[in-house]
This record gives sequence, structure tokens and C-alpha cells, in this order.
Amino acid sequence: MSQVLEHPATTQRFTITPLGSALGAEVVGLDLAQAVGAELIERMKQALNQYGVLCFRDQHLTETQQIAFSRLWGPLEDFPEEDKTVAASTVYNVSNVSADGQHLSETDHRVIFQKVNALWHTDSSYRYVPAYASLLYGIEVMPAGAEGGRTGFSNMVAAYEALSPTMKARIEPLHMVHSYEHGRRVYASLPPLSNFEKNAVPPVSQPLVRVHLDAGGRRSLFITANAGNEISGLPLEEGQALHCELMEHVSRPEFCYFHAWKKGDLVVWDNRTTLHKAERYDMSRYRRVFRRTTVAGDGPVFGPFSEAVKAAGY
Repeated sequence: MSQVLEHPATTQRFTITPLGSALGAEVVGLDLAQAVGAELIERMKQALNQYGVLCFRDQHLTETQQIAFSRLWGPLEDFPEEDKTVAASTVYNVSNVSADGQHLSETDHRVIFQKVNALWHTDSSYRYVPAYASLLYGIEVMPAGAEGGRTGFSNMVAAYEALSPTMKARIEPLHMVHSYEHGRRVYASLPPLSNFEKNAVPPVSQPLVRVHLDAGGRRSLFITANAGNEISGLPLEEGQALHCELMEHVSRPEFCYFHAWKKGDLVVWDNRTTLHKAERYDMSRYRRVFRRTTVAGDGPVFGPFSEAVKAAGY
């Protein structure tokens, strides 16, 4: 059911309408290139907490405008890559097209790197303090009727709640090592990490169960497939088997929403409670150009046995 609301600072009327039963909502009627006040951002943060994913339709944003809007949500992350940004270190081009407009070959390492994103993940899980939210803007999207190219999202709160009591007890004390370098294990043709990249994002251990202190102790899964596939504290094969089982679990349709892009969509998602992945498509046939900014998190991931969680009584 749609909510019709008004932003008093700009008298812009907008609606928020759910996109799927699992997660996601579209926001229609706002022009984010105009001045946006703190009151509207707070309303959007509340909606993001509720829906996990927001799609702002019909936007016309320059890179500078996207950066400015993104900063209203919080401080932005710098991307660790040395050669994948154009004008700003806070902008990442998710694209199979070069900065000068050339449609890149599937063998180009910049395109291969995009294939790593076809695995379920949450942005910056390889950082000690992972990301809060990501904002992805559709510049060139798949033509109508073309196969693939959507972005999938999975609700990690719902996925955790659906686990059996036995599985919840099993994973409660476990961690996973998240490594930015893991993509090189998946696609060996990618160039090795530079010293800059290694120093910027060394591997980090994160709990499999995330406890959200700002949401009354709500729990969610915190797991990815593009930054690792081994579970700490278990023998290698057992940990990889558990990882595989959990990734199959989060892929169940009742937890997922797949977003079919329209040009001008600005999609914002909560990295704390969702996973996402790029749906495969014919990269040699279709151009696909997106621009991403990422809002930094405000603290580390707390697991069930973290001192902060125990102190809060969760």
C-alpha cells in the first residue's frame, strides 16, 4: 500500500510503495537534484530501516549531485581500488564501459571484476567497520526484454529468523574471515592486489550472526560469497559446506527481490541487513553503466557474544 507524503522544505509530494513481499520500496515524486533537508533524509532512513532497499525513480543526477546527496546520509567511504574511479575516490563505476565510452571486452580485468559482484555480498564486509548504505545510479541499463542485468537483494533479517533453532545455535559463536583479495581466488585472471590495496583493506573476521543494538537487539545473518567461503573455527571442508548451505538458504525466493532497472533509478540499500548481487547478462552484447557511492558504517559488527551485546542485555 502506497504512502503519500510531502517534503515541507520543497513542497515535493512523493509516494512510497512496496516493491516486493520480502523487501524493497519505490519512492516516486522526489527530485534529488534539488535541495534536500535533514527532515527528509531522516524519513528516508526510517523507510530504509523498514524496507531494506529504496528505489528513487526518475532521477537526473550528475556525479557531483550524487556525491552531495549521498553525503547527507553520512560520511562516504573511499574505494580501495587505485584505477577504477574517474573523478572522485568516493565514486565507483560499476560498468563494462570505460571512462571514455568504450564497450569493454569480457576479458578486460575491469569487466571480470564486475563478475565478482554476481555473488551474494554486502559492500565493504572486508572492512573492520563495514558500510551502512550504498547508492547505485542507473545511467545505461538493459533494454526492455533483454535477459539478465537485474540486481538481486536478500533480506538477512528474514533469512536469519527462518533458520531452525538448531542452526541458529550452531552458527551463533562462529565467524567468517572476509577478504578483499578473495575475488582473485574466484577469478585468477584478475591482477593481484597492489600494496596500496592490501594495506587499505586487510582481511577481517566478522561474526556470522549480527546483533543490531540500534534496533532492539534484532539479529540478521552477516555472510558473503564474494569475500570468502570459509568459516572460522571449523575444519576447511566442514566450514565450506556450511557456507554453501547458508548461501543456498539466503537465495530462497521468499527472502529475495530482483530489481529490473530503469534509466534514472537511484537505488539505496542497507548493507547491514541485506545482501545483493548482480544478475548475469550478455556483457559482450549489452552496455551497462552505473555509478555507486557508499556511506560508511558507524561501528564494527557485534556478534551475540560481543561485550557490547552482553552489556545491553541482548
